[in-house]
Amino acid sequence: MNSLVHKEKKGLKILIYPFLILAIMVMLSSIVKAEEETAAEETTEATTEEEVKAASGKYTIVVQDNYGTYVYPTDCDTVEELFAEQGIVLGDLDILKCSLDDELKQGLVINIKRAEDVSFLIDGEEVYTIYMNVNTLGEALSKLKEEKGVNYVLGEGLSSSQAYNSVDLIPVVSAYTKVETKIIDCYFETETVENPDLEEGVTNVLCEGSAGSSEVVIRVNYENGSAVSTEILSENVIVAPVNRVVEIGTKQPEPEPELEAVQAVSSYGTVVGQLVMNSSAYSIDYACTGKTPGMAGYGITASGIRACYGVVAVDPRVIPLGTRLYVEGYGYCIAADTGGAIKGNKIDLCFNSYSEAVNYGRKNVTVYILA
Repeated sequence: MNSLVHKEKKGLKILIYPFLILAIMVMLSSIVKAEEETAAEETTEATTEEEVKAASGKYTIVVQDNYGTYVYPTDCDTVEELFAEQGIVLGDLDILKCSLDDELKQGLVINIKRAEDVSFLIDGEEVYTIYMNVNTLGEALSKLKEEKGVNYVLGEGLSSSQAYNSVDLIPVVSAYTKVETKIIDCYFETETVENPDLEEGVTNVLCEGSAGSSEVVIRVNYENGSAVSTEILSENVIVAPVNRVVEIGTKQPEPEPELEAVQAVSSYGTVVGQLVMNSSAYSIDYACTGKTPGMAGYGITASGIRACYGVVAVDPRVIPLGTRLYVEGYGYCIAADTGGAIKGNKIDLCFNSYSEAVNYGRKNVTVYILA
């Protein structure tokens, strides 16, 4: 009985083993398949990331030049590689604000200053263009001088520190210097001598004086063909001038109304009015006029007569030119000149020398208008 049971159990085990082995194989197959599917999914995700990275590039680089701003996604490692990839070319005069060997990094901004055509208007006539790479009008002007071999200056109102592209067409004028020798008149000075026997304000010429002559070497600066300034380099006197000598009365008149005193001098006309004016003094010397003998308009008044003692400058709106006057402390005179600073109740009295004008100074005087 026991033997039979044992045999039956043994036969049952033999039948079960194949099924167990099959189940284990199926289970192992499922595990392997699941691992393969997971690996495939991971591979797909990695591939997608690489494709995205390849499409956008490792870096986003900005390139700026005179004409605009450009954004480039790239996998390049250096500036030189990026330029080769994007076809960015540097001209001979273009300036790269970094090195071609510089390594790229995210957000890098590369600046290029491109050379451009810069145009000049020369002497208001010729348009001249130079391809250059500069920053200021001063640098552009230097390039023009170098290329043309001519000295130029910027047009009025322009500064060498301005940006070169602040004007579309840069106006310049040719500038040059000439040294000239001239024979000019040497005008005499006027010496004054006080005379206590003459009434104050009365003058008497003791010596008329005479002009001399000098050989003068002058440097003249020209711009656009016109003289703009002169400088005396040397002066050699040929004939010395003889000074004019004038005695001036210092005697105080007897107290009486000034108006009656002037009216009494009938040879000069009748007093028709009087003004209290602020007076100043000038002479035809360079210190007062900014002109030297030989220059256009030297010593000539607004009315065309020569400036000398007895000629005064007025505001024609107050005293018409040509009006005869008597000025307290100065004497008889004629309104024949004007001045930029002589406006309103002002009068400028001409003296024969700069020293006399300085000594006179500035004061309020009574001016009598004569008919």
